[in-house]
Amino acid sequence: MVVLTLDTRWSQEFRENLDREKLILQRHKLRETGVHDHCFLELTYILRGPVEHTRDGRTELLSEGDYFIVDYGSVHGYRAVDGGTFENLDCLFLPELLDPVLRGTKSLRTCLEHYLLRFQMRALVKNPATTVFHDEDGRVREVLSKMEEEFRHRPPGHREFLRCYLLEILLLTMRKIEGAERERTGDGVVDFLVRYVEEHYSEPISLSELCGRVHYSLPYVSRRFREEVGLSFVKYLQDHRVMQGCRLLVTTDLPLSEVAARVGYTDFRFFSELVRRETGLSPTDFRKKNR
Repeated sequence: MVVLTLDTRWSQEFRENLDREKLILQRHKLRETGVHDHCFLELTYILRGPVEHTRDGRTELLSEGDYFIVDYGSVHGYRAVDGGTFENLDCLFLPELLDPVLRGTKSLRTCLEHYLLRFQMRALVKNPATTVFHDEDGRVREVLSKMEEEFRHRPPGHREFLRCYLLEILLLTMRKIEGAERERTGDGVVDFLVRYVEEHYSEPISLSELCGRVHYSLPYVSRRFREEVGLSFVKYLQDHRVMQGCRLLVTTDLPLSEVAARVGYTDFRFFSELVRRETGLSPTDFRKKNR
């Protein structure tokens, strides 16, 4: 299988345009595409099929009204059935369209767990990055039509409308797989830790102390947290603090040391390194670029 990389599939002009606009809508009428990857998130809606869609080695037959989200790191491609053509609508977007603090994010999961959406991936019965959805009532297509109108004419405030419409689609989509709750067999310790981080991230947090509160050993809790969340507790706490810190950088004029302190870091240099690692920018540059 030959994979077309971003450099071969997308032009420099396209990438510069996406970096500027944060979202691009494109309609296609095609017979086939090569298998390719890309450095953005993609929501694709099938307008007319049938079409064979291959994602990460798995092929599915899609028809009108089906749609899906392609995550960073996935490779996919299309082929129309019986030599015909298919039509689709691509919504290509960068995570920072939803919130500037997501700049540098390369994960659908991080976007969905952002405070604007608040979906815990471990609570979903399916992985939205590998699921094909169907637009039974046409609501998603209706919202996409509104997005096309805003994108085509670009009236004042169009980017804010595009952001709101995209959030609406993501919420409608997650509702499809959140409704059936995963059967929980466990002790609730991971839920307790996630809630504790959300409510106390600005305070000193010790996992060993929290383990004592719930009367479980540190190795057991660490293992359970990584299994259910997909991250170590320390990384989850750091990511949450950095996200909240970036939000303060963008929405306030607080001194940088005060921003660090408000999200639980007395060592500003350590906070600065975490911000740079997650966003590619120093706190000062992140503030300037996203104000």
